[in-house]
Amino acid sequence: MKYIKKLIIYTNKYVSRNRTINYSRFWNFIFIVTNNPVRINPTENENKIFITDNEHSIYISQKIRAWFYFKSINNRFESLSRMYFFDQIIFDDDDIIVDCGANIGEIYHSIKLVNSNNFYYYGFEPVPSEFELVQLNTINQISKPLALFDKNEQRRLYVHKAGADSTLLQDDRYEDGGMTECIRLDSLNQLNGKKIKLLKLEAEGAELEVLIGCGEILRNIEYISADIGFELDQGKKSNQEEVTAYLEENNFYKVTSNSRYVNLFKNKNF
Repeated sequence: MKYIKKLIIYTNKYVSRNRTINYSRFWNFIFIVTNNPVRINPTENENKIFITDNEHSIYISQKIRAWFYFKSINNRFESLSRMYFFDQIIFDDDDIIVDCGANIGEIYHSIKLVNSNNFYYYGFEPVPSEFELVQLNTINQISKPLALFDKNEQRRLYVHKAGADSTLLQDDRYEDGGMTECIRLDSLNQLNGKKIKLLKLEAEGAELEVLIGCGEILRNIEYISADIGFELDQGKKSNQEEVTAYLEENNFYKVTSNSRYVNLFKNKNF
C-alpha cells in the first residue's frame, strides 16, 4: 500500500506539470480502467479544478494536491476529521464553528461527516484565490478574505502556494503575497456573547496572536483544535509550549494530541 501511495504521489507530481485538461484526461483514464468513481474536471480557470465522485464534490486550486482525493473525496474528509479530532466532539444543532486558516473549506465537510446537525461556519482565509474556493465549497458566514490576528490592521501576507500555506510572519521560504486585512476575532460583532463550539486553529506560527485576538470571546469557546507544529524560525521552531501555556492560563486543558502536532483543548467551563 505504501508503494502504491508513493507511486501515485510521484506520478501526480510529474503529470501535474501539464495543462489541467491533459492532467484530467490522464487521471480520468486511470480511474475508468480501475473502476474508480473519482473524476477530475477542468474549468475555464487553470487554477480551479472540480473533483467529483459518487458521494461528494469539491473545488481545489492545485493539481499537485489532487492525490488527496484519489481513493475518494469522503476518505479525504474522514482523514481530516480524525486528524483534528472532530470525531471526539459532540455537536449540537446550530453550533458555531470558526475555521482559522480555512484554505479551500475542507474542514466544513469533514465536520459534516460527524455532525448531522445544522451549524454556522465562519471560514477565515486571507489568500483571495483560496477564499474564492471556500465560498464555492461551503456556506460561509464570512464574506471576504480575512486573516485572524491580535490587531485590526493591514499586514503583509507570505504565501507558499504549493504547500497551501500562508502566514503573517515573515518567512524566507514563502513568497510575498501582498497586503491583507487582519482582524481580532472579538471585533466580529456577530460572535459577541455567542457560544462557539469549536475553533479550528491553523495560523502557520501565529496561533498565539490569534488566541490573544479572541479577547473575551475565548471564554465562550468550548473546543480548540490547534495545529501547532514547527512553523517558526523557517520551520525549526514550534510555538506549542507558548500556546499550551496561554490556553491553560485561560481555563483550557489538553484532551489529546497526535504526531501531526494537532492538539485538542477543552474549556473547563463546559
